[in-house]
Amino acid sequence: MFLIHKNEELTPLLLGQIINQFMTQTKPRLDRYYNYYMGKQKILQKVSNDPAKEYNKVVVNYCSNIVDTYNGYLTGIDIQYNSEDNIEEIVNVLNYNDVHSEDTELLKDALVFGYGVEINYMDEEGQQRFKRLDPRECIDIYDDTLNQNLVAAIRFYSADYVGLNNDEYYVEVYTPDKIVTYKSTLGFSSFSFISEQPHYFKQVPLTFFYLNNDKTNIFDRIMALQDAYNDLVSGEIDDFDAFADAYMVLKGLTADAEDIQSMRENKVLILDDDSDAYYLTKNISETQVQEILTNLNDSIHKIANSPDFNSEKFWASTGVALRYKLVGFENSASVIEANMRKALQKRIELICGILNIKGVEAIWRDIHIIFTRNLPANIEETAQVVNSLRGLVSNKTLLSQIPFVTDVDAEMEQVAAEKAENIDLYSFTSGNKEVEEDE
Repeated sequence: MFLIHKNEELTPLLLGQIINQFMTQTKPRLDRYYNYYMGKQKILQKVSNDPAKEYNKVVVNYCSNIVDTYNGYLTGIDIQYNSEDNIEEIVNVLNYNDVHSEDTELLKDALVFGYGVEINYMDEEGQQRFKRLDPRECIDIYDDTLNQNLVAAIRFYSADYVGLNNDEYYVEVYTPDKIVTYKSTLGFSSFSFISEQPHYFKQVPLTFFYLNNDKTNIFDRIMALQDAYNDLVSGEIDDFDAFADAYMVLKGLTADAEDIQSMRENKVLILDDDSDAYYLTKNISETQVQEILTNLNDSIHKIANSPDFNSEKFWASTGVALRYKLVGFENSASVIEANMRKALQKRIELICGILNIKGVEAIWRDIHIIFTRNLPANIEETAQVVNSLRGLVSNKTLLSQIPFVTDVDAEMEQVAAEKAENIDLYSFTSGNKEVEEDE
């Protein structure tokens, strides 16, 4: 995220300065985030002081687990886009772009990198498209006003798709009305102009979805604990290996190499009363090590506000008890949801802008973006609550509380139709009267 004066021109010189600052200050952190998510963590760089000894490098990937937990909680059940108005054209665009998959990937990027990026564009067939971009290749630029408006976005990526030469880059600059493309080298000290073309979104067509105000990712605060856990587990396996390869001490016994070899082959030791034999090992408190591992595990989940669903402590008999245990998790998820909602609203706004140009009336503010938490539902408990509120709350609101009802309006229409059908089926009285009159 960069700030410039609202009237400052985005010259090639300024572009180079911004990209270089991003490459030196921001991209290394984003690469580290990605590596930790993928399991390429600090423990893998550790070397043994003894070249003859193999050093175990075990990764217990909490970072990936935390990302997947939050992603599944917020998008495991598809985000819904509803409205009281006719939004068929908007829904067509959303479905054309496989919106549910895109939502999941956009959130995952934000959880891993601290922010996700999505571009809106028109494809060769004139269809509206939106697609996530690699945050490590995108820079957002804002003006220095109180509103901090997004005035431009930069996307830079390798010009060599074969992978033989990584020194050349394409640089695309997006403004509210055009796209300017350059070609540059790795140092970004000079730019060769390639093209300039207009677009019709009337604002920068890239959306930047920041996970939080700190600009950090979801597992930033537990990375040191992640390293400590890996070190301890790896050290435990090292100690086990050392125990298996322990030195044997022969006390009060003289033996040459041939005698020792014979003992190993025959697996027999002949000792007199004054002799002794034992392995030289370290005294390790398994209980203490396990306590440290447990404390690290609990600290990681606590700091990340990510529940340990594998723990017996987390088991709950009722939905209310479960929700109490999810308070911290839900608080963090609510902040993420609020920020993601803004990003999705901008996506809808960009879609509506193009539809309006095409003569289709579409108002992005009329779209309701609905997140549904992905948790096991206690249907019996929910049914009891719904029944207890009958007559106090509208049927529409009550139906919306039932997890397996995905389309409330359609469900209400179906219920009404079934009631009408049952009335017609069991109207015996009126039927009998008509028969008597005919007679």
